Amino acid sequence: MFGSNKRLTDMITRSFGKSPLEGWSYYNAQNRLDKVRRYHDALSESQDDEWTVDEITWNDLEMDQVYLRINHCNSFLGEQELYHRMHLLGKPEDQEARLGYLTSEPQKRLKIEEKLQYIGKLDEGYYLSEFLLNSNMWKLGSSLIYHILQIALVGLFVAAFVLDSMICLGACVAVAVVNLGIYLSVKQKYEVFFTSLIEFKKVYDFARWIVKYDTQGAIVDEHFTQATRKLGKMSWVITGMNGRRQSAMTGDVLAILREYLWGMLLIDVSMFNYIMKIIEGKQADVRSILQFVGELDSDIAIVSYRSSMKQWCKPEFHNEVEKLDVGSIIAESIAHPLITDAVTNDFTLADRAIITGSNASGKSTFMKSIAINCILAQSINTCSAKHFTMSPTMVVTCMALRDDILTGESYYFREARCLKRMLDLVDHESRVLVVVDEILKGTNTAERIAASKAILDYLGRRKCKTIVATHDNELTDNAMYRNYHFCNQIQDDDIVFDYLIHEGKSTQSNAIALLKHLGYPDEVVKAAEENISPCISEKNTAFRKRF
Repeated sequence: MFGSNKRLTDMITRSFGKSPLEGWSYYNAQNRLDKVRRYHDALSESQDDEWTVDEITWNDLEMDQVYLRINHCNSFLGEQELYHRMHLLGKPEDQEARLGYLTSEPQKRLKIEEKLQYIGKLDEGYYLSEFLLNSNMWKLGSSLIYHILQIALVGLFVAAFVLDSMICLGACVAVAVVNLGIYLSVKQKYEVFFTSLIEFKKVYDFARWIVKYDTQGAIVDEHFTQATRKLGKMSWVITGMNGRRQSAMTGDVLAILREYLWGMLLIDVSMFNYIMKIIEGKQADVRSILQFVGELDSDIAIVSYRSSMKQWCKPEFHNEVEKLDVGSIIAESIAHPLITDAVTNDFTLADRAIITGSNASGKSTFMKSIAINCILAQSINTCSAKHFTMSPTMVVTCMALRDDILTGESYYFREARCLKRMLDLVDHESRVLVVVDEILKGTNTAERIAASKAILDYLGRRKCKTIVATHDNELTDNAMYRNYHFCNQIQDDDIVFDYLIHEGKSTQSNAIALLKHLGYPDEVVKAAEENISPCISEKNTAFRKRF
């Protein structure tokens, strides 16, 4: 199975430590995302007790793109495991021993990648876990009936010659026709199922190889070794069946005749059911092999991701205690992982923060940087920062909602429901980072400010950490929240942003300046400037009367 391929070796060497977002591999991976996430969707149903990134937060933070940036995986198992892994907020520091080994042993890592490439990323592979972990659903009829028909066929055939009986011969032919009919009726289904077994055979061959290759036990543990041994018999059966299948596919007449003879004897159908019975009885071992190979491949992707970054760090974790400063999220030179040559920021979130600032100044990107790094810290033990410290924390956001035409739900309705899930969560879980961008912007000003103030007060009385961005300066006078802002300057009729976070409230607004910058008619810009003063005065008067 495993041979030497200089072209493959050169390709792996060139791509390691490079961004997967560049080149054809990115587009292929993006098109596979629906298949990649099947594994995560299946597992998430049985992991309710674990901290996970929910789908709203995942989509708000554009985590699919972050995943694609990290996805240097060589196999379908690696891609699926990495996608699932990035949803889990656990103890990533436990992974560091193997990550360190793969970093310090580049030649051995290269050899492992070469072997993983033979597993590959065929479409059938992305359904393998569902197929193997539900083996009882995929059997081809009753094995007992097949065995009875096999015995009847052989017994009647022998009796026909021994007894020279035409009746036995006729019965033998009848059973042979029945058997052949059964074989042809399940052949199409059998071919699809068997293709999945071939994919598993590739995974098993790699597992067997890594057990022999890792003589020092730096990668493989005893549990995995035992699981590999227990499935050895099944591997030999698949090999024999695949050999006959490949011979028939060549078009050789004798091979085709042999295929139908074996079909008449129901041998391959019975052997398929036999394999599925083995798998059904060794589900834990099958799962162990699939998970180990996927994790090893995703480990290599993480090592490549780290190598591709100009700046990264391993996060430091401290336990939640009563002292607020000890539980803070502390970031030094933090950046968004998808932005090349990003402006970095230092930031400490001790409890709650409100961020104001003009449009396009960097508020949303900064908040996403904090939230994404909190997720990556707890999933792959890697942050795009010079230094990053935090406590184990769930991350929940409300940032990028829109109207849903299919359900008829308005933006405001979806946003209100999104915020409700946050309030429910912080009621029973204190270790939460809540991130909201432009709170309740889907409704009118008076009700938005009234409801937003109530929600911020509610969050302020909980122990969760909160970051909120808003254009409503009326919300900034809240003693429970620290104020920060982003700003801009007008230079030569151009708007210049520094993308740096500053302490205090924003005193700027650039909405009308942006209209001018974009070339709106002077009449529109001038009218907007004339209208802004009375609007602000009227808004402030209404707010004072209401509160």
